[in-house]
Amino acid sequence: MLTHRAGSVLNILVNEYISTANPVASEEIARLSPTKVSPATVRNAMSLLTEEGYISRPHVSAGAVPSDRGYRYYVEALEEVPPLPDSVQQQIHQHFDHADADLAELSRRCALILSRIATNMAIVTVPQSRSSRLKHIQLVYLDEATALLIIVLQEARLLRRLLPLEEPTDQDSLTQVANFLNDRFSGHNRAEIAASQGELGPLEERVRQSALSLLQEAETYSIPEHYVDGLRWLLNQPEMSQGSQARELVELLEEQVLLGSVLSEQPDTGDIAVFIGGENSDEHLRPFGVILCQYGIPQQASGTICVIGPTRMSYADTISGVGFLSSLMSRLVLELYGGRAGSG
Repeated sequence: MLTHRAGSVLNILVNEYISTANPVASEEIARLSPTKVSPATVRNAMSLLTEEGYISRPHVSAGAVPSDRGYRYYVEALEEVPPLPDSVQQQIHQHFDHADADLAELSRRCALILSRIATNMAIVTVPQSRSSRLKHIQLVYLDEATALLIIVLQEARLLRRLLPLEEPTDQDSLTQVANFLNDRFSGHNRAEIAASQGELGPLEERVRQSALSLLQEAETYSIPEHYVDGLRWLLNQPEMSQGSQARELVELLEEQVLLGSVLSEQPDTGDIAVFIGGENSDEHLRPFGVILCQYGIPQQASGTICVIGPTRMSYADTISGVGFLSSLMSRLVLELYGGRAGSG
């Protein structure tokens, strides 16, 4: 445990380094201290912090910078993260009020807003169901040999596939087939549709089999649909100008390695997790700070909200943004599901 004075010096140092990205000198900490303290006293505290691994001093005369351990102490010392200002909360609500009731669009807007709050890169995955349930089927006539099968899931996701027609069929006939199948299978999951008994006509059976195939693909696809925003914010950070970090980050994004790393770290729904530098289990994330939260309906449909930035990020503001948006997105997902939480 640090002494009160050493902890105060460390928190001032971290705050100033987050703001300036420049090593912080003892004279600056003494000037910023809320209580009168001499530079010599600050230097003694900084020596202790250096010995304990909370800060490092690239050049003795140029001040100090926090280590991963120093950032961790700073985050743990945040007794209460202030909420987003009322004006910002109102703007966010207005931004979502004009969004289509579609999870993909809501996720896209969430990534855009969060990247601006954090001034870093945000990743938001579209909620996925553990067991997708059919809302309705649509069949659209394209030509005598082809129809478009559209599966609408209850989490507002759309699945599409071309359906070859063995016999010439018109739109009215396709609509009748879709209506019949909707009456029978709406609200059912893949297992229930597969286990259903009863005679179906040849076209109805082919639509059912295609629908089952699409539902299986939706449940087993390893990388969820997601949106990334704010890459420019992250690449403009001073840390990204050093070495090859910028190029490696872009490559990880394109190969979707970064998303897989993030998803492996996600906490339970509603909890906000903060991983700083070497605390990240995946080596690809160790140059960064990662703040993430799972949102949605537990055991039914959930997504992930994440901010990735340098370890020198504004943790308080970012945690506030992640917390507010995860709560808002959870409410929106619940509304789209019609209050079916817990129905399995």
